[in-house]
Amino acid sequence: MMQEMSKVVVVRGNDPRLMVSKGLSYFNEPSKRKVVLKPNLINTEPPPTTTPSETVEALVKHYIKGYEVVIAEGSGWCETKNAYKSLGYLKLAELYGVSLVDLNKDRYEIKKLPETIVLKEFKFPLTLKDSYIVSVPVLKEHSITTVTLSLKNMLGATIGKGSGVAKKNVFHKLGINECIVDINLYLKPSLAVIDGRLAGLGGELKSRPKELRLMIFSNDLVAADAVGAKYLGYNPLSIKHLRLAQMKGLGVADPKKIKVVTVD
Repeated sequence: MMQEMSKVVVVRGNDPRLMVSKGLSYFNEPSKRKVVLKPNLINTEPPPTTTPSETVEALVKHYIKGYEVVIAEGSGWCETKNAYKSLGYLKLAELYGVSLVDLNKDRYEIKKLPETIVLKEFKFPLTLKDSYIVSVPVLKEHSITTVTLSLKNMLGATIGKGSGVAKKNVFHKLGINECIVDINLYLKPSLAVIDGRLAGLGGELKSRPKELRLMIFSNDLVAADAVGAKYLGYNPLSIKHLRLAQMKGLGVADPKKIKVVTVD
């Protein structure tokens, strides 16, 4: 019997509300009561270094009628509250009555998974417990991991250390690619929504914009990132954390095993 291919939906356009509506129509609605939206707010730089608030707003509007919606982030290179304020998330939360959570300071419980590579125990943020997690990164290059997409975005969904910059430095010391995979094994996000309307080139902190006018949707985060990597000009199988994620059963990195549906 042939294995079913992973499905990735690429929606072209520039209106986040319409693009989100079209993209989400290809996937089942959450079965859990709480939806957690996890943008990439690494610092206070505007998009494409960070996830545009209007994309998260479109997701809030989609889910708010039927679910408890939470926006959660643990910024690595600034105080999360400053990113929320500078990038429009504070106004967004006030407008729709959704919660903003700083995962760097969240309460947590210790979890252990024998199948992980280096993180044999993990501080699991309680905000994420029993929730439908949507990873909402921007389509962006990274100086160490080549790309920072839906899997890498989940490093921000961890308990941060200290204040100032490099709050997630422990993961770099342990092995950044391995930690990306392990964190996703613990958190198991349900959906990727990658904003590639304006992609970020040249690195993760001050990205140069490139207009691509697309969004990528998938319930296979590895497949979503593989397609995203191709749009950035990379072979997904040349990217270490994507290969490791496929090996650990998190999803499909091989483009030959991914069905891409393009929507205008």
